[in-house]
Amino acid sequence: MSLLRIRTPGRLHFGLLGWGKDASRQFGGVGLMIESPGVTLAAERSAEWAFLGPLADRVETIVRTIRRRSEELAHPLARIGPMRIEVLDAPAEHVGLGLGTQLSLAVLQLCLESEGLPSPEPAELARLSGRGQRSGIGLHGFLHGGLIVDGGRSSNDHASAPPLLTRLTFPEDWSILLVQPHGPIGRHGEAERNAFSQLPPTADRLTDHLCRLVLLGILPAVIERDLRAFGSALSELQQAVGRAFATAQGGTFASPQAPAIIEEISRAGLVGAGQTSWGPSLYGFGTIPPQTRDEIRTTLCRKFGLPSTAVIWTAAANHGAEMRTNHRGTEAQRGECEGERGESSR
Repeated sequence: MSLLRIRTPGRLHFGLLGWGKDASRQFGGVGLMIESPGVTLAAERSAEWAFLGPLADRVETIVRTIRRRSEELAHPLARIGPMRIEVLDAPAEHVGLGLGTQLSLAVLQLCLESEGLPSPEPAELARLSGRGQRSGIGLHGFLHGGLIVDGGRSSNDHASAPPLLTRLTFPEDWSILLVQPHGPIGRHGEAERNAFSQLPPTADRLTDHLCRLVLLGILPAVIERDLRAFGSALSELQQAVGRAFATAQGGTFASPQAPAIIEEISRAGLVGAGQTSWGPSLYGFGTIPPQTRDEIRTTLCRKFGLPSTAVIWTAAANHGAEMRTNHRGTEAQRGECEGERGESSR
């Protein structure tokens, strides 16, 4: 019997590029995969289905979804045998770090691996898991890691996965600060669908502006390793996206603490500070030495009444999910999955 173990990166979503009934393409966006916090699962064949660890109920729901969709698609996973799946590590739910997509795809990949089935193309991964209905960042990031730009969906296409437009290796020596402020959890499920149905559509000039910031700002800055230019373009994109979402989230950012925290992050020498997805999690980028990182963490925790676990340092993940198979008495490793990596030293 083999023990399977998979670890996925986390996800930052910097912003969508367009939406509304008159948009030729819906959504599209830009985001980045990060080393931590990520999702780590372990699984093995069992006499009956069993789900353990935090989010066990959610994993059980995901398995039911995969089996139901597999039956609808006449996919071999419809006949999958029972497994014991344990969640070993996962970030908090609905804080903007892409847990839902990474967890669903990790469970799906474990199911495929246990049956000896190859991983299908992104579109079929999306259909089997039920993910990627709006953003394709988490889907493509699960497969490839790095900085991702997806092209959204054409207005008359509700089945295909958002196409991957570009994937860049992100500078791993750029430190990434994550802060989870006090505030409401991010929109998800029916609440998210309702929010998008009520949002005013993006004007062409706004989509043009956002696309210019991605194409002529963020992407060349990453290729040229120009941290300041990257931060400037990302901050401008965040402000524009935040204003467009203000009616749905009560302001440019979801948490009342966000503006002051972003100001503090910028004062500490980081750039590109903003909110990932619906928040409330915030981020900033810099080349900060270890001693200074500790000082910044301490200041943020003290000033905003945050627990130490709400402020962490991490780095970009320029790889997708990593699978390891442990056989009895031997170990065959694919990728570099090391279980819980904890906080990055970068």
